[in-house]
Amino acid sequence: MNILIIKTGALGDVVRTSFIAQALRDKYKGKNPKIFWVTQKSALPLFSNNPYIDVILTEEEKYKLKNTEFELIINLEEDKDNAVLVSNLRHGKIIGIDVDEDGKVRYSKESEYWFDMSLISKYGKKKADKLKIKNKKTHRQIIGEMIGVDWKKYEPFLRLTKNQKQIANTFLRRYNLNKSDLIIGINTGAADRWPKSLSIKKTAKLIEDINKKFDAKILLFGGPNEIERNKEILKTTRAPVIYTGCGNDLFEFPALVSVCNLFVTSDSLGLHISLALKRKTICLIGPTSVSEIGMYDFGDKVVSKSKCVCCYKKDCKSMESIDVKNIVSKISSLLEQKITLLITAFREPKIKKAIESALKQKTRYQYQILVSAPDEETLNVAKEYQKKDKRIKIFKDPGKGKSYALNLLFKEIETDILILTDGDVWISENSVEEISNLFLDPGMGCVTGRPIPVEGKKEKYGYWANFLFEAAHTIRKNAFEKGKFIECSGYLFAFRKNKLNQIPLDVAEDTFIPYILWEKGYKIGYAENATVFVKNVDNWKDWIKQKTRTSKAHETLDNYVDTKITPRVKTFKTESKGISWVIKYPKNLKETIWTSELILARLYMWTKVYLDTKVKNKNYSDAWERVESTK
Repeated sequence: MNILIIKTGALGDVVRTSFIAQALRDKYKGKNPKIFWVTQKSALPLFSNNPYIDVILTEEEKYKLKNTEFELIINLEEDKDNAVLVSNLRHGKIIGIDVDEDGKVRYSKESEYWFDMSLISKYGKKKADKLKIKNKKTHRQIIGEMIGVDWKKYEPFLRLTKNQKQIANTFLRRYNLNKSDLIIGINTGAADRWPKSLSIKKTAKLIEDINKKFDAKILLFGGPNEIERNKEILKTTRAPVIYTGCGNDLFEFPALVSVCNLFVTSDSLGLHISLALKRKTICLIGPTSVSEIGMYDFGDKVVSKSKCVCCYKKDCKSMESIDVKNIVSKISSLLEQKITLLITAFREPKIKKAIESALKQKTRYQYQILVSAPDEETLNVAKEYQKKDKRIKIFKDPGKGKSYALNLLFKEIETDILILTDGDVWISENSVEEISNLFLDPGMGCVTGRPIPVEGKKEKYGYWANFLFEAAHTIRKNAFEKGKFIECSGYLFAFRKNKLNQIPLDVAEDTFIPYILWEKGYKIGYAENATVFVKNVDNWKDWIKQKTRTSKAHETLDNYVDTKITPRVKTFKTESKGISWVIKYPKNLKETIWTSELILARLYMWTKVYLDTKVKNKNYSDAWERVESTK
């Protein structure tokens, strides 16, 4: 199935519309969709690392479309040239703009809500402006409803390339900035179409107030038409500022925005790039629509107190009524990060050790501890600790399985970062600190810790555990260094809770969650110094039971994520590629024999997984199951 999307400008609109490629790929997953996108040449860097678009064409390359038949065309441009192009292509359904039999520009029924508010509105400009003021929907909702997708699931997508990451790292080194620094970007200028800029005087005051209150490293951004404006800001403010320049193109600009923890911006291209990069963002709004701008839970809006808001007038003065104190207050709220450490358990004799390790964290971060279990014996132990430490909360789950309990907890917990661990393991005293540090990057969606077996290598099953855990460590470390996808460990991992409301009951939560966040454009981190100590099985019956169940929990992943774009990590095929590790790991004859036995055991396990899932149709299902020798 060929799908064509035409969205060429404005550049901010191109960025915020980028979510529809992933949405359409998901919607038509069964038809193996191929996504084409036409945009302006200067916008190409915005698509350079987007896996959901198969073919990117500039406006000058539109002629290449003439021999392709499209089952669906979405044209979001109002000009006649693109409308004529769409009508002349071999096509099925058209959503958006084309021309009628008389050559007049028109728009489809699905797109009426959006284009009724535009310059080509069938009602005329006066009523279009009134409709725009009346509108209470975000751009994402309007476009999502237009193409018939669950718009709440998707966000603008912008993933930096390797070269862009190098630009960001070079910038950090040049100005002696550390990733632990609080870096705030200021981008209060705007294009000339409407007066959306914060005044020079207020911008200078904002910089001084931020410097005084937060002791942040402040970066000043701007576009080509803001050179003189930014010079005046630098002259006016008394606070230290790092000037990023006004000549950065669309390859360099996102790279520099990515070094910021928080970005204060007008309603401009900078806003949409910041949001697409998952930065915490404050948007200043005056003459444009308040409702249309969605913040995707990344930030907040500071709206002018003027009655002229959303007037779209060339001489609007509403930005003069923006309150700098309000901006600073919003920044304070955004920088607060609530952390919850969740221990899920089921009749765990080691729950004391798990709770004590959670309480003894050496960290600068405030966090609460939540113990969830279905059985009274575990909960009673937790209650004893709760009497001594108010950080501990208790949740009684109905005993239907870990994922079932998590779905209930997601509705109950109000937190930013949710760290998950189990009641039969214990974490190192720096785990909360190491994991939370990685979340200082707003683009970090998920972080995994490092499991370490408590067994040595003197016995076979201890050797097997060390072999598999060390292999996983090597894979995760290499992937993190290269900015690639990482599968997390269920023994200890964390994620941004507000990005997930529910998980399926037939797939491993520690696999599903990172995939979902990765698909949205988030990074997956590896906190290798956040260690979790695990007692492993000591007999064949428990080993094959545990490993088969774990592997089966990955077999249904294809039902929920696009594994063609991000292939599954845990498969027989990927595991079989690790031959070099198999050869290098054993240190003596006994270990070589055990390694050979492990290879045969894994082969047997994968055969059993295949027979269970593909032949007998016995798939993974959520339930509490005890593996006694791990207790």
